Order: sequence, then structure tokens, then C-alpha cells
Amino acid sequence: MQTLLRAGLLIVLAGTVSSCASASAKGKSADAPALNVPPPPPRMLEPAPEPPPEPVGEIPTPPSSTPAARPGRPASREVPPKPEAPPAPTPKADEPPPASPPAPNAQLRTPQTSDMNAANAVRATLERAKNTLSTVNYGPLSNERKKAYNDSKQFIVQAEDALKQGNIVFAQAVAAKAETLARELAGR
Repeated sequence: MQTLLRAGLLIVLAGTVSSCASASAKGKSADAPALNVPPPPPRMLEPAPEPPPEPVGEIPTPPSSTPAARPGRPASREVPPKPEAPPAPTPKADEPPPASPPAPNAQLRTPQTSDMNAANAVRATLERAKNTLSTVNYGPLSNERKKAYNDSKQFIVQAEDALKQGNIVFAQAVAAKAETLARELAGR
């Protein structure tokens, strides 16, 4: 019985060894042909063709007093030349040019008047911010809200300084910030 066991064991071992040998043979590249990969083609970029220059048209000649007859149309249809308008009279050096009257209900706007209107709008915004801040009781505010109160007052001072310097755009921006903070503090 031992001989049968040994013989069976040898057969099993022989089968295992042969399967390992075939598995390792499959993994070797010696049996498979080598793949010959060609090198990549060289990259040659052709310059884009230049567009042909646009032809320069000839200067049109002024039309003559009689139009040329076109083929297929009768030449009997002539257009009379238009009379030229007389030149406008030139004003004399001593006379001022005539002033055109302003349109009714039209407001003339000059840089000075538009600046004045903008400055008045900034002043109105500042007054609203000051009035709103005057309704806020500073004492019971939290530290964060006290800081917002002080920031609003500082924005008012900055806006007034910007108005004095003529920087209306900055003054409007800072005045709007002051008014917004004041409204938040007042709960409006």
C-alpha cells in the first residue's frame, strides 16, 4: 500500500511540476514574437497660408452730368443735375454767433450743477445717517454694536472730508455705508 501511495504522490507531484513549467513557459517572451513598434512620425508643422492681399479699389470718379447708357436700358431717361445749395453765410468777426434758445422745461446741466446736485445728495444721506444714529442709545449696546456705531460716525467724518476735497464719488460711497450701519443699529 505504501508503494501505491508513493506512486500516487509522485503522479500528483509530477502533474503539479508540469503545470508550473507550462505556466512559466507561457509567461516567457521567448516563445512569442516580438512586437516591432515603429517610431512616431516626425512632427512638421506647415505655416498657415497667408491670405491674399485685398485688392485696393480705385477711387470712384464723380458722376458726369449725363449718365452713361447701360446696355438693355433706353438712354432716353436722363436725370437733370441737381442745383448746388448756396454756401452758408459766414458770420462776421464782430458779431457773436446767434444763441439758440434753450428748450422749455429743459434743465441745463453743467459740470458744476451736476456736482452740486451730487454733493447735495451726499449731504442728505449724511443727515439721514446722523439723525438715525442720534436715536440709538450707545450705553446698552454690545461691544460689537458699539464698534459698528463708532464705525458709522467715522464714515460720516470721512464723507464730510471727501466732500470738502471735492471727491464726491468717495463721499457718496462712505455716506451710504454710514447710513446702512446706522439703520442696522436702529433696527430699521
